[in-house]
Amino acid sequence: MAKTNNTHKAFKISLLILAVLVCVYIFLHSSVFNIATIKVSGNEKVSRNEILALAGVSPGTNIFQVNRELTQNSVKIHPMVKDTQIIRHFPQTIEIKVTERQSWAILPYQDIFLLIDEEGICIDKINEMPKNYIPIITMDKFPERVNLGQAVNKKATDMIWEVWQAFSDSNRKNISQFHYSNKDQSLFIYTMKGTEVRFGNMDRLEQKAKDFSEVIKIENNLQEEGRDILDYVDLRFKGQPVVKTRYRG
Repeated sequence: MAKTNNTHKAFKISLLILAVLVCVYIFLHSSVFNIATIKVSGNEKVSRNEILALAGVSPGTNIFQVNRELTQNSVKIHPMVKDTQIIRHFPQTIEIKVTERQSWAILPYQDIFLLIDEEGICIDKINEMPKNYIPIITMDKFPERVNLGQAVNKKATDMIWEVWQAFSDSNRKNISQFHYSNKDQSLFIYTMKGTEVRFGNMDRLEQKAKDFSEVIKIENNLQEEGRDILDYVDLRFKGQPVVKTRYRG
């Protein structure tokens, strides 16, 4: 008899749990959690309408039916979007939080200019150089075709970005152009005063960054004294940098 009572009691508990689960399911899928508001934040260059079109989230959809990972990946298809986050604000609001890519350098390409971010991703194609300062990158060889959202020679741009990070703000302002040699994967830096700095590869990066500071000091001293100007400085080898000057004509 005790065994029968325990079985009956367990059956009632199971029915109660099932009833609770059904009620919870019905509640979560009720109109209480239908999306009424879609917020878009963090966007400046990419329009709200573009983001909404990529996200594919519509008012009236149940908030729990939004696949966050899929929606995030869909929005990141846009070349200007670096990252995105889907946030549920219960009960009826979805926020699409966007992190946009920021232009860092410009590359002359055919008859236009490519704007890239620090990851080397092409985020825009423009017809004229920007008025504000932005480092210029040139290469011996470019891909035949560059699409928006495509990495432009990632090996080269990663290398240049690492060098850029190693330099102080004042030294960055003295850089006119980076040139990447595809053949030997080495770097040349041109200063605002026209000195060619043969930087080479990434060996001794910290020391080369210090040597570059000295190059700028030498340039300024020569200018103040009205003496010869720097032609090139070679930092590619260990030991004292090789310095070549030319007559100031």
